[in-house]
Amino acid sequence: LVDGAPVEDLLRNLELPEYRTRYRTRRELREHPPEKVLPALSRWIASLGPGQERLMLEGLWTSWAMNRVDTDLLRRLLRARAHQVRAAAVRVLRYNHHLLDDAVDLFLVAAGDPHGRVRLEAIVAGSWLDNHEGRLIVETAGRHPIDNWMKNAHETAKANLTGIEPPLRAEETGAAPEHLSLQEQVFWKLGEEIFNRDGHCATCHQRDGTGLTATGFPPLSGTRWVNGNPERLIKLTLNGLQGPMEVAGRHYPGFVPMTPFRGLLDDRDVAAVLTYVRNSFGNRSGAIGPGQVKTVREATRDRNTFWTAEELLELHPHSQ
Repeated sequence: LVDGAPVEDLLRNLELPEYRTRYRTRRELREHPPEKVLPALSRWIASLGPGQERLMLEGLWTSWAMNRVDTDLLRRLLRARAHQVRAAAVRVLRYNHHLLDDAVDLFLVAAGDPHGRVRLEAIVAGSWLDNHEGRLIVETAGRHPIDNWMKNAHETAKANLTGIEPPLRAEETGAAPEHLSLQEQVFWKLGEEIFNRDGHCATCHQRDGTGLTATGFPPLSGTRWVNGNPERLIKLTLNGLQGPMEVAGRHYPGFVPMTPFRGLLDDRDVAAVLTYVRNSFGNRSGAIGPGQVKTVREATRDRNTFWTAEELLELHPHSQ
């Protein structure tokens, strides 16, 4: 029981294995007066043994959710045995460093932690701080191995703190295809940037356009959906697509819908990213202009639902 449960029962819920129950429990605790929750929370934490750091972390999150971070518990968990708990504690410190006079010293310890996950949290936290303090934290972390999954955060933090942009990675230095006109090449470069934005095309279709077939995201290379009718491609980009479809001879159930970009990108941006997709990953098809996108946007302005592959193919068969 969560909704309306007594505080003591809610605290016991934090010991359950189901994440969603614990999450809902912390949300419920926020609805109770702090003067009732915090003393009971302190008693519950005191009852936990030294090997129950994960449960103590639940307590720390609960105090944070009530805007009353238990700084003593935070310090304790920054020294936890489990690296997962230490990393989570560094993240709490990141948002509450103003509560501790020695926060920078604590970040520096985390920046030298034996585990990369803890160092990564320190790097990200350092990018939030004043330049001198942040650079010291990021430089400390940089004296330890920077794994591939840490590189982007480390380079971005350094750039943010120093004002010096990191060198382009190999995959970012590609020139626009020469078969495009100069104006189309400008669009292609803009489209490359949009494609690789966080939460945009590359998130599902990957930077190399190969997709994630195991999780239902099709490739973009050599497919009729990309290289075929431009109006069909614009429509599915504006309103997204949901449901089963066949791409390059493979069936995709389409349980997770494609994001509709009608409200996220203007006509120029849509034209640019589609020009990029139609002329990358081995594709070589005609560029798409903002005027084409504007025409389709206006023609479909009353549509507020996802397209299905069946609908689009009825309007624009692959033979076109």
